[in-house]
Amino acid sequence: MVTSQILLLSVTPVVLISSCGLITLALYNRLGTILARIRAFHHQKIELLEALNEKQVTGQLLLIQMLDSQIDGVTIKARTIQKGLSYLLASIAAFLFCSLFSGVSVIFEWVGIVAIGCGFIGTISFLLGICWAMKELNLSLTPLEEERVYLELLTTHHLEKPQSLNCLKIA
Repeated sequence: MVTSQILLLSVTPVVLISSCGLITLALYNRLGTILARIRAFHHQKIELLEALNEKQVTGQLLLIQMLDSQIDGVTIKARTIQKGLSYLLASIAAFLFCSLFSGVSVIFEWVGIVAIGCGFIGTISFLLGICWAMKELNLSLTPLEEERVYLELLTTHHLEKPQSLNCLKIA
């Protein structure tokens, strides 16, 4: 009877551990994608700066400013995910301790209070991790908006060039 109680109590937090694990996996994948994007921005900026030294191109300075802004914004997203992952990993650790102490509480009843405390800390950490993931989700469209504005400016600039050439007529 005691063995079955120990197993039952120590397996209870497994569902929460699995939930945290799935969200953590998704955020790690997202973080990897964001870091690859930052590296691509850095590479693109290096190429633009090298081309800028060779010849002056009108849209390059604007593109460099947009890349700097993109790098800053995506870095903020990476830090947001990092905070969310920290809370989710802390949550997993707390649920593991909860599971351990729940099993031990069958033998030493007073350890049940520690198990409850660990479960509470795990749940709070899980909620905080979810909040940071939601914050990152809200930030995810910001770079696209910035790119859209840049493309609109670039399109306007390129469409104005042919019109100005049409104004010049050779007699």
